[in-house]
Amino acid sequence: MSFLDNCGTILLDAILTDLGRKRMSQGKFEVKKFALGDDEINYGLFLTSASYEPILADNSRNEDRRILSQSCFEAFNNNSAVINYGLTAFERNDLLYLPVLKLNYSGSASDDSKRPDYIGQPEEHSAFARPSGSVFHLSVNKETTNKLKSALGGTNYILESNNISNTKIIIESGIDSTEVSATKANRDTFILEMGLLDVYYNIYADSRFFAQTLSSKPTAKFRSKIDGNLDANFTPLEFNTKVSLETVIDKFDVYLAQGAPNHIYNLQDAKSDLNVSVIRGPRGSVLALGFMTLNELGGSSTATRDAKYSTFGKTDQTLFGGSDKYDYIDSTIYVMGATSGARIEVPLRIIRYAGT
Repeated sequence: MSFLDNCGTILLDAILTDLGRKRMSQGKFEVKKFALGDDEINYGLFLTSASYEPILADNSRNEDRRILSQSCFEAFNNNSAVINYGLTAFERNDLLYLPVLKLNYSGSASDDSKRPDYIGQPEEHSAFARPSGSVFHLSVNKETTNKLKSALGGTNYILESNNISNTKIIIESGIDSTEVSATKANRDTFILEMGLLDVYYNIYADSRFFAQTLSSKPTAKFRSKIDGNLDANFTPLEFNTKVSLETVIDKFDVYLAQGAPNHIYNLQDAKSDLNVSVIRGPRGSVLALGFMTLNELGGSSTATRDAKYSTFGKTDQTLFGGSDKYDYIDSTIYVMGATSGARIEVPLRIIRYAGT
């Protein structure tokens, strides 16, 4: 249900969604709980461009009007057009920290390693996918993979459709704060005992481009060795289960994946745990992801180009210089922790070598 609050009156204009009208016709409609969202608000307008410090309300300057004057969305009856990013509510009132989801590009959280052009990645982490520019490249066939190896300068910049063992996207869940040390005791106290462990993840993928998503097993390894080095094994990836959970984005499918325990700890007299993890505090779980595109998108350069490339993307683009041409479609994968409600967006470029 959505509603319009007609300010200055006591009227409430309530509009039922399609599901709500169905329940109403069955005589089963009953409001037991509600969720709030503020998708239309850009809170970045409340920050100064120079220091990014919050602007205090000042009647003489009225900078806060930039955010207070934004228009609110009209109420719609379409479920997928109501709230994409709902506000999260927890029953406990003693939560000091909430988990977040972060991408691990190279098994390191140092400032340098966050850069897409970071070249100091240890060899044992070479299967951690890293973006080129602002997107992860997903190759639709071997021919494209071979071309991208030369164009991008390494396999860790390339995801390959339906590949269960090579480069994969790594997502960590945990408390990203330096106020709480990343020890096992703090993992137990602030994550496990608080019921904030993301055991399961919901993965949202566009059904027009993706046939399946793949993820690591719950028995995958991601832990600290006694010397602080990383002991990780996420392969082989397995196909996820498509579920009937409602998606907030039209034409997206929802897949259920199970994460593995994240046992990266801050150990005394060892290398920093931030060498292998992007979470600065206690870690909960970790998930490795792969993707399988629709068969029609995977044709070689000599095959007929699928119409989706021209409809949803671009064709015959010389993206990396030289004469090689590529077709591509930009899409986004959304991942949400089923327990914490934390979300992350993964920008993917589905790419096909189109010839010279």
